[in-house]
Amino acid sequence: MHLFVVGPPGIGKTTIAPLLAAKLGASVIETDRAIARRARKSNKDVIEQDGMDRFHDLESRVIAALRPTPAWIVVDTGGGAPIREENRTRMRELGLIIGLRGSVERVTAGIAATMAKRPNADAKGPLYVAPGDRARAALRERKAAYADADVTFDVDRDATAEESAQAIAAWLVAARGIRVDVGAERPYPVLVRAGLLDQVGTHLGDLGWSGRVAIVSEAAAAARYEARLVRSLERAGFDPVTLRVPSGERAKSVRAVAKLWADLAEAGLGRDGGIVALGGGAVGDATGFAAATYLRGVRVAQVPTTLLGMVDAAIGGKTAIDIPAGKNLVGAFHAPDAVFADTAVLATLPQRQLSSGLAEVVKSAFLADRDAVAHVDRSLDAVLRGEIGPQLSIVALAVQVKAGIVTLDPLETGLRELLNFGHTLGHAYEAVSGYSVTHGEAVAIGLVYASALSETLGLAPRSLRVDVERLLARARLPIRARLTREVWTYLQRDKKARAGKVRWILPRRIGLFSEVTDIDDSTLREAARLLQGRAA
Repeated sequence: MHLFVVGPPGIGKTTIAPLLAAKLGASVIETDRAIARRARKSNKDVIEQDGMDRFHDLESRVIAALRPTPAWIVVDTGGGAPIREENRTRMRELGLIIGLRGSVERVTAGIAATMAKRPNADAKGPLYVAPGDRARAALRERKAAYADADVTFDVDRDATAEESAQAIAAWLVAARGIRVDVGAERPYPVLVRAGLLDQVGTHLGDLGWSGRVAIVSEAAAAARYEARLVRSLERAGFDPVTLRVPSGERAKSVRAVAKLWADLAEAGLGRDGGIVALGGGAVGDATGFAAATYLRGVRVAQVPTTLLGMVDAAIGGKTAIDIPAGKNLVGAFHAPDAVFADTAVLATLPQRQLSSGLAEVVKSAFLADRDAVAHVDRSLDAVLRGEIGPQLSIVALAVQVKAGIVTLDPLETGLRELLNFGHTLGHAYEAVSGYSVTHGEAVAIGLVYASALSETLGLAPRSLRVDVERLLARARLPIRARLTREVWTYLQRDKKARAGKVRWILPRRIGLFSEVTDIDDSTLREAARLLQGRAA
């Protein structure tokens, strides 16, 4: 996700871009620096020796060479970057164009200040153009290009760079947000934005919902958010009814779902109605399964209230409940009509739940690329402090990773099994604990074990496990555990096994994974010793 900051020279892009990046946990790329590296000489020399057309050609190549990534990157563009339509097209393919607009006086002052810092700035040679003339020419000749932005912010002389960056960040977090579509045949939106809870009714109306809507939640989530969701639905003309399921993994029992079916019938919910799951991952799983099976399938929307739910459980249409033989062994594929991730609710989460969700974020980053890993590494402290900009960006990052995989493999016939990285052992460890560890804590142990197993097999270097452990530890997640005999027994019943053989998704490097089966016991035990030993 690239955010291209465009505008006339002297507007302050080079100051605003890094401030904006810091508020979002993003990195920064300066196209002028990239051009100089590519040309192997200063931009001034490129323009004077090779001409402005050559400079703009290099600029276009720099923009064209940027790779799509779920990581957030703020791009500080040169004043002429948006002139070429091909550049603007590529910018939109990679993310958003954020325009900065200023008066002639503001741009003139900025250009003059920049010229004063340069050697020989006062030398009025044949190529010299006064700051005011440069400002007027840039604003006149590039007017259409600068106007072709996704959003434009006025930067007057009284606004500080900090205030401008804050305004852009606030727009991204609370007004614009992020939309990621999941699926190919019948795509559905995942919306990520602060304050979204109050807009659910409007969005469902736009999706064609009408009539009675059942809100399914557990006690804690209902106490905090249900009234707002009810008001949102009522304002949009719906007839909401509220239902309860037990908290945590108890919601995913056959008994709990059977009661939910009965409650739906008693509430008079018909095929023309819909169900909204309000809560964490367990509520989403159980409600999704009930929606898939009640009346042979009714519409469902997910409103996750935990980080884990936002970045994993609510996305992809996999619904499931637990039975005594194992976790998630009974389920169905039933895609939601929409997922509404209101990042403002993360402020109410206790630290342990926030850390639990970060396990899935770390997993997503390692599935993606080095930029994504760097983004998570850069953002972790701010996320744990509750800073809403970095929280939104890491949710969007994980959503984009999962959405890309699910869209290509909606029914988990191949590629989607990548999402099981860390879950093969993680599910066993979680179940054997009697669910006294959170799902994210169990996945963290699973991620370390999978990395240790890959290291033991010679598929990945030790440094990869070190990197995984470092991020998990910074997220305040466990990275060491002793695996009991019950864990190994449970593994044989894992739903990911085929013909009695456990399948492991193992990392080879960031962004490259393999499925491995038939691993001998001695190798499994050696990896277990690494998991139990001292931190790398």
